[in-house]
Amino acid sequence: MQTHPFFGSVIDRIAGIFVTITAWILYSLLLYCYGGLEWWMAGIDGLVSVGLLAIAGYLYGYIVEAIHAFQMRVLLGGLAQAISLAGAWEIEVWIRQEAVQDFSATLPLRLTFGISAWIILLMWYRIYNLEEQDLMESTEPDEPEYLINEASAATPDEESMPDRISVKDGSRIHIIHLDELLYIQSSGDYVTLFTPSGQYVKEQTMKYFEAHLPSDIFVRIHRSCIVNMEQILRVELFGKENYQVRLKNDVCLRASLSGYKLLKRRLNL
Repeated sequence: MQTHPFFGSVIDRIAGIFVTITAWILYSLLLYCYGGLEWWMAGIDGLVSVGLLAIAGYLYGYIVEAIHAFQMRVLLGGLAQAISLAGAWEIEVWIRQEAVQDFSATLPLRLTFGISAWIILLMWYRIYNLEEQDLMESTEPDEPEYLINEASAATPDEESMPDRISVKDGSRIHIIHLDELLYIQSSGDYVTLFTPSGQYVKEQTMKYFEAHLPSDIFVRIHRSCIVNMEQILRVELFGKENYQVRLKNDVCLRASLSGYKLLKRRLNL
């Protein structure tokens, strides 16, 4: 993500501020109605708690694309809840010395609200990233990006060209050598790697593989597909200005018109 989602547009900023204020009001009402706090104390408590969660969620937006491990996301979520609870505890102790019992009684409410808010935030970040990627890949101009960038991609830095791809699957790590890779298909902010031995899902973008895989072997025939040219059996016309690429294992892949032109160019046809 090049910019923080909050700064994606004026609408995003307004929506973020509106949701934060709404969450503060709702949380304060819950503390007042079900937590037994006085209305003024509920408002201050809610402001501190929601404010700290909002700050943590805002900062998380800068690192969301770099955090892939589920355990790390859970850890960061727990840290955000702890900071929010600590802030609420400090403000109540500072204002009312007898707040210990009242605070303990509201812990279930605080945790339920905080965890729910954090899960909703993570879902929003995920949806935002999916929409951003779909927007970048939803249109194919007459001169597509992967044709425009072909000259720069044809001679990439050797250090940026891996000869193998590692995929983590739970506690196991699969090593896929490039000569085993048949093709890659996009699945939102993930890709699926197809090999003779099976399919492997990796949290990476098509743009990354397009830029890093050797261009004399792999070609992007569609916005959602990169294929190993050594695995191609033939290319067939499939409807008007639509093509399909048939692989040696009899799998057929759709190729766009621009992808077909790029394939012919790479094959020197």
